[in-house]
Amino acid sequence: MNQPRWTTVFLTKDEATIRIYKLKLEAEGIPVMIFDQRDSSYIAFGDMYIQVPNEFEEEAQNIIDN
Repeated sequence: MNQPRWTTVFLTKDEATIRIYKLKLEAEGIPVMIFDQRDSSYIAFGDMYIQVPNEFEEEAQNIIDN
C-alpha cells in the first residue's frame, strides 16, 4: 500500500490562524493534518504545523500565501 508523504506548509504558535488555514485548504479539497507540538503546560513553547500530501504542496502554499 502506497501511503502519501506529507510536507509542512505552515508553522505558527497561533491556534486561530492555523484553524482558518485548515478550513481554507479543506474548502479547496486539500487533505490537511494539524500537528500540535506545543507544551501542554506552557503553550508558549512549541509550534503547530499544517501538513498536506506532497502533491498538494504548491497549491496549498499558494492558498496560504494569498
